[in-house]
Amino acid sequence: MSNQKWSPSAHGAFLHMDEYGRNWHGPYPFTPTDITEHAPGRFGVYQLLYTGYSGSMVAYIGVATGDTIRGRLRKHATGAGNWALGRLGDPKKFSFVYFECDAASARQIESHVIEKRKPPFNTRPEYKHFTPSISVH
Repeated sequence: MSNQKWSPSAHGAFLHMDEYGRNWHGPYPFTPTDITEHAPGRFGVYQLLYTGYSGSMVAYIGVATGDTIRGRLRKHATGAGNWALGRLGDPKKFSFVYFECDAASARQIESHVIEKRKPPFNTRPEYKHFTPSISVH
């Protein structure tokens, strides 16, 4: 998300348009209160962003299709989700964005971001030798 284009929405929240024209909601602080207030009880894909030395970077991307975006983010914030996210040193340096979509789109977006951005907290073994498309087989 280094090519960030943030603009306020009609509701005062910010929207990020990614390089493919998708409007992501956020960023919001990665706190239980902000997750409850801003994350939807719907399906889609979400990203945790780390704000560090040179702006924001994607630290983690996840899909919420069996659970809601709010539910998945709550699990991560309490350490019940991704084990690496449960060990965050300073959660105040993280924020979240989300994009509501169907399961197939969410998996495609997740796959693309993992391949191109290599988020450090996406640690599952199957990501090690990830092939973004079956067309290369």
